[in-house]
Amino acid sequence: MKNKFMIKFISSFVSFVMLGTISVFAVGWVDDGGGNWKYVNKDDQYVTNTIQASGDDKYYIDEDGYMVRDYILEDYNSSVYYFDEEGKMVRNTWVAVDQTQVYNQMDNPPSIYLYYFGSDGKAYKSSDGIIRKTIDGKKYLFNEYGQMLSGWINEQGERFNDIDNNESDPFDGFCYYAGDETDGVLREGWTAWEEGSTDDRYYQKQILWFYFDPHSNKKIQSSDAAVLLKRDINGKTYNFDNNGIMTEGWDAEALDPNNQDISVRAKKFFVDEGLDSGRMTKKEWYFAIPSKKQNLDDHEAEIKRWFYFSGAGDVFTSEMRKINNDYYVFDSTGIMKSGLCIVTKSGKKYVDTIDTESTDGKDFIISRHYVSKDGGTGKSLELFDSSTQLIYYFNEDETDTSTFGKRSTLKSKVAFGDDDYDFLAKSNGEYEGVKNNEFYQNGIKLKADKSIGFGLAFVGYSDSDSASSVDHTPSYNVPADDVASGVHSWAREDKNHAGVYSDFIVLNYEEAIAVGKYPVFYVIDKSGKKVNKAKSVKKDKLGNYWAIGTGDTLIGIYSVPVRYKNGWQFKSMLADSEKYKVDWINFGTLDGYGKTCRELRSNVTDEYRVDLTDSYAINFRFN
Repeated sequence: MKNKFMIKFISSFVSFVMLGTISVFAVGWVDDGGGNWKYVNKDDQYVTNTIQASGDDKYYIDEDGYMVRDYILEDYNSSVYYFDEEGKMVRNTWVAVDQTQVYNQMDNPPSIYLYYFGSDGKAYKSSDGIIRKTIDGKKYLFNEYGQMLSGWINEQGERFNDIDNNESDPFDGFCYYAGDETDGVLREGWTAWEEGSTDDRYYQKQILWFYFDPHSNKKIQSSDAAVLLKRDINGKTYNFDNNGIMTEGWDAEALDPNNQDISVRAKKFFVDEGLDSGRMTKKEWYFAIPSKKQNLDDHEAEIKRWFYFSGAGDVFTSEMRKINNDYYVFDSTGIMKSGLCIVTKSGKKYVDTIDTESTDGKDFIISRHYVSKDGGTGKSLELFDSSTQLIYYFNEDETDTSTFGKRSTLKSKVAFGDDDYDFLAKSNGEYEGVKNNEFYQNGIKLKADKSIGFGLAFVGYSDSDSASSVDHTPSYNVPADDVASGVHSWAREDKNHAGVYSDFIVLNYEEAIAVGKYPVFYVIDKSGKKVNKAKSVKKDKLGNYWAIGTGDTLIGIYSVPVRYKNGWQFKSMLADSEKYKVDWINFGTLDGYGKTCRELRSNVTDEYRVDLTDSYAINFRFN
């Protein structure tokens, strides 16, 4: 017998010899007496070097005329056969062969070779490179020698070799994966790789996911290391890099986790945890750590933020959007914002979030200034432009995910740096004016100082001191510095609100009434409600007397007791010569009009802020 498993090449002719020691009487198999079989043909000759059919089976007769057993044979057509322990040619069968007994070995041979022999007895093999075959519903790759391939395989049929590939990742440059040498089934669909990687991109990943195309069995991968490949799989979209690894998180950082170039802005996110990991987020909220390009501080601190993704998978950015019947606002990076946010009237574009912790509430009410963290230094003073911008409140309670970030049209409590304030916004922005006998400016409800007990709110002008009719929108408040020009200077524009005609302060009471315009004030209590008490006097906690006239409007604040008798009579505890002198609160101006006049007094502290003496009044403007 020849050594088993050695591949034998069959010549194209058959030779016939006679055994001088054996008598042949019929066609068929003959035992030489030692258990070795030969075959006699019809010419009484022994067959050599051929495949001999016998019944339903076939056998191979070697050059010495003996039937072989446990033998792999390659004929002159390069077809490969295997004859089992009984000498029969196998069909539809796997055969394992030790690598030491096959001389046409691979560069990176497995410990055993697996062959599959089809219904004609021939091994599945390629004419050049590799061939893919389906066996019992599973797909395998075979090389030109008929040997099944396993592990990571490239398109040329070469297996990954740790030495030849300099300890690089086995999936780098290899497109098929067929398990280990005892498996060989070509992977298709999702496949997990838990063997790790030498690439820094994957150092935190315990499992690397690949997707092998069910039609080609090749892994899906990008052809460009700088571009991720998006592929829809079972109705969901995934990203794959140039190694074929499914990426998670922000698309830009998936290419280079260390890249901080803000010009490459991440806009799409792929779920980074859970059973649904890797799919693109679409038409949904997702709670994720911002990328380095979105918010470096949050990224490094691993603080998660809320994002909403469109049907195309892009984050909503720089706008207020309606989502499931509620409104939310997003900054330029897509992070959902909360608190007091400014948006443009046109297009509802996000402008800024008011840093209420660093903003004095009274500053905000009176001068419309606020501190913006987006100003470079983090302390820049910004000015709200009521002509082009609106203010809304978006729920700040992060513990309630059902309401967090939603725009509120109800009264909300907002904490400024100096105190808590009630804020109210309508669908068209911050509320201005009177609602349920409460007064709002820039959305903030005005309240009296609790230490005084009463405050006042400027609501407009009347054509007479009886305040029988109040003009709440004084369009005649045209600014002018030159009284001689014919335009009265009793109402002048605050220089920080150029062109905003609703933002004026009363400069001179005498000049106002000279043209028949009387400033009108209402008295408000510590809860912010208007005091509805016509023809009455209220004493505050400082001992001053607040005289309320017809229509609930304030007539004056006095330092001496007052009473109503045949009209208003003001009694003074001063000398008789000053019996009827009234101690009005005097009004000072920004630019030298600070003469004593029968009006309200304020104390100017800087160029953009008017503080009212003893905090009697909170506002001097009304939209």
